[in-house]
Amino acid sequence: MLRNSAVRWVWLGGSGSSPALGLDLRSPAGQFVNVVPEGMQPRRMAGHFNPTPQANSLAATHYAHAPELRHMADGAAMSLSGQRIPLLKPTLSNGTAAAGERLPPGVYHASSGLSSASPDAPAYYAVAGRDSAVGYAPPLGPADPVDVIPFFVHRSSNGHLPGKVYSMNAKTLMPAFYMRIQNIEGDMFRFEEELMKIFPTKKIFVRSHSVYVYNVNLDGRAVLHHWLLGLGF
Repeated sequence: MLRNSAVRWVWLGGSGSSPALGLDLRSPAGQFVNVVPEGMQPRRMAGHFNPTPQANSLAATHYAHAPELRHMADGAAMSLSGQRIPLLKPTLSNGTAAAGERLPPGVYHASSGLSSASPDAPAYYAVAGRDSAVGYAPPLGPADPVDVIPFFVHRSSNGHLPGKVYSMNAKTLMPAFYMRIQNIEGDMFRFEEELMKIFPTKKIFVRSHSVYVYNVNLDGRAVLHHWLLGLGF
């Protein structure tokens, strides 16, 4: 039955040496590397709900099973700002941007004073965290080349940012959570001070290997990842 049905083309979990039945609930970040032979890759994957696709390392493969949706998604952002501007309107004499041009979220036109200062001045400027899935702007603001960020956040080998939310007592399914942040290098206490601006009512503990934030909600990881993405990590 599996050979003739669509279930045959669903990745059934496990590893390359010991496959398992059932849909895989883990993150599909690295499981298609050197595991599935070429030409036998699954045609579709079980879709899982992710509340913040911007803060997810799987954002690129979110529409992997439906390329039409992916093309529609970036076509909506690029239709007026990209190739079709010369078709819709005649090009302006000095090459400035058209009045009705749509920019990506967080990108704005530079003011006339900035653009007329020097011919090398950019016509656009970007703000790091203006569009937010969680309604929060990063406290350090756009990265300033003069003010060096005194800590560095390492991603894991799968490309994930370090926040993980745990239950305080997983055996009894206690609905009280804490977040563990690993892979912080540098001034961890400055990192704690910035976390105190993000979570002002939470208890934060700094240890040599990780930073703990207690009494966070389930979206604490999304808030942390949005801030880290705004800083460029």
